[in-house]
Amino acid sequence: MKAKISIFVLFLLCALLLVSCGNSDTTPPAETTSPEATAPLADLEIVKDGVANYTIIRGEKADSGAVDAAAQLRKMIQQYTGVSPEMSTDWLPKGQEYDHTTKEILIGATGYYESADALKGVSYGDFIVKAEGNKLVINAWSAEGLTRAVTKLTEKMLMRATEGNFVLPGDLQITGTVLESVNGIPVYENRGPNSITTLLGKDIMLIFEETTAESYTNYCKSFVDMGYTLYADNAVQGNIFSTYVDDDTVINVGYYDFSKEIRLIMEPRTILPITAEENTYEKKVTPKFALIGLGSTTEYAGGQSMVWQLSDGSFIIVDGGYPEASHARKLYQFMREKAPDPDNITVAAWIITHPHGDHHGGLVQFAPVYGKKINVEMFVGNFPTDAVRKAGGITDGWSGEYLLGKIKEFFPTTPFLTARVGQRLFIRDAEIEIFYTFDSFAPREMTWYNTSSLVFAVNIAGQRFLITGDASHSGCSLAYYTFGDYLKSDYVQIAHHGAGVGATTTFGVTSVYSAAAAPIILWPAADATYHEYLDREQNAHAVNLPSTREIVVAGNRIFCVELPYTVGTSGQDTILK
Repeated sequence: MKAKISIFVLFLLCALLLVSCGNSDTTPPAETTSPEATAPLADLEIVKDGVANYTIIRGEKADSGAVDAAAQLRKMIQQYTGVSPEMSTDWLPKGQEYDHTTKEILIGATGYYESADALKGVSYGDFIVKAEGNKLVINAWSAEGLTRAVTKLTEKMLMRATEGNFVLPGDLQITGTVLESVNGIPVYENRGPNSITTLLGKDIMLIFEETTAESYTNYCKSFVDMGYTLYADNAVQGNIFSTYVDDDTVINVGYYDFSKEIRLIMEPRTILPITAEENTYEKKVTPKFALIGLGSTTEYAGGQSMVWQLSDGSFIIVDGGYPEASHARKLYQFMREKAPDPDNITVAAWIITHPHGDHHGGLVQFAPVYGKKINVEMFVGNFPTDAVRKAGGITDGWSGEYLLGKIKEFFPTTPFLTARVGQRLFIRDAEIEIFYTFDSFAPREMTWYNTSSLVFAVNIAGQRFLITGDASHSGCSLAYYTFGDYLKSDYVQIAHHGAGVGATTTFGVTSVYSAAAAPIILWPAADATYHEYLDREQNAHAVNLPSTREIVVAGNRIFCVELPYTVGTSGQDTILK
């Protein structure tokens, strides 16, 4: 009996053992680890025993930043090892595929996925140097970032390179920041900007080319996701403009339909344009417009001074003329005569079109004498930096830094609003629309300072004034390409007093005049200058448009009319067509 029980127990134990063995493949021990997961990454033998094992690769269509960074890296490797690696581009013959096993140093944007992957999670102001298999990837969103990345890698060479040798660990990763201010900007479609440009002050502009309105709309959602609030938006002629804010920062971002690009400007938060909902006022007077003549001699052939009186009695000033006592006095006396209370004059906005003396000089002359007798609520402008002037070989006018310093000196508590394309400024019963600023032209090299002049409209009493300042062919072209027939106006100011427009072609200026189709031309010049310039191509075009009915020449007069104004009813010395 005991023998039978023993045989049964033995059989049962065998059965249990078979069941256990059948489950062993699906339930491995918890401590089992793949040997590949713990294997150390192979070193990157950039140069070994006097032989360069890696080729430096940049994009076939790389910008100057990537080209320079690649050349700098090659120079540093040669300097520290005595060996100069080969350089090439990512170009491949048709039908050939990239070999991701080849030992290469990838700089900037290339056709290899490793270049794009390296930037995932990297902010626009940062850079990365990363070992990825047989590749050493050096990438950043900006030229400055690539330069810094090469510099940091060079520091590694100081510690690791010897004559004929430069070896990096397979897990190498170097990151850093070169432009911290743009790290609050969400990455657009996992690609970098086509350019990053420093503007006046601490403002930064990023441009993304080859975009669509749909991509722009999707991109704007990411600003909200990052904690920004939509402050204002505007859509016109297929263009879309939006302003996002947080406690410290303002981001003005716009989609330009004609060029299929996004221009994004990030700036410290200071003053914001008043919204239509916030804009309240008490009507006291009939609104007015004045073109203030600055003299009839050739000495004052240029210069510009314009004033609008708003319904509450306050004023909008554009420029102000030369730094001449007579120009400042004319401006002050006009406001004193028209103000409901001459001892309490308010300038709701003082707009400076650009930093030339015959435009900002009136302010500089005005401020020491009359500045404390008036209240200026804000200044508006957009000026190039001194670096931009010097790069273009420009010697006339003031730098943006200097002019802003002067404004701050004269009016220390008055805020300055930097104008941006697509903005709408609601000021009492007036609305100002910005059509062109220097930002639209940058980062191209500016060789003529008038290219920095604003182009904008003042809408009041149901009429539109299109103001061009001294805008060049380039500035007017961009205003026209962006806004087209939307520039239709009741008044148009002749650009640059009727003088040259800075190009062999007048297309930009004449296109703006045609689009405006304004019955009334405002000509800020002396009488003699008007007659001298009348036959110039751009001026003859404006004068001979079928829409033109009246030409107002500043001369030495003050042309002042109540708004809305009907052509030919001023009873003043104007030139009727």
